[in-house]
Amino acid sequence: MATMMELFIGTGAPRHKIERFLETDIGGAGAVRDQIAADMTNQLLEAFGQRRRQTPDEVRRLRERGAWEALDRPPRE
Repeated sequence: MATMMELFIGTGAPRHKIERFLETDIGGAGAVRDQIAADMTNQLLEAFGQRRRQTPDEVRRLRERGAWEALDRPPRE
């Protein structure tokens, strides 16, 4: 998403407006940011032959929970 963010910034729009757009939940389908991440994840899973689909809501829950501290330690609950 860094490249996408660079494209958004390249439009000249202020960063706070870009962030607000990415957090917008259009039509109750989840934040634009989470929809993008879910779509990218689903394309990657499909390339590996997986049929499971990730929803924007699942992406939001993972994002809010935080990143793993190390490969053997999940984030603090």
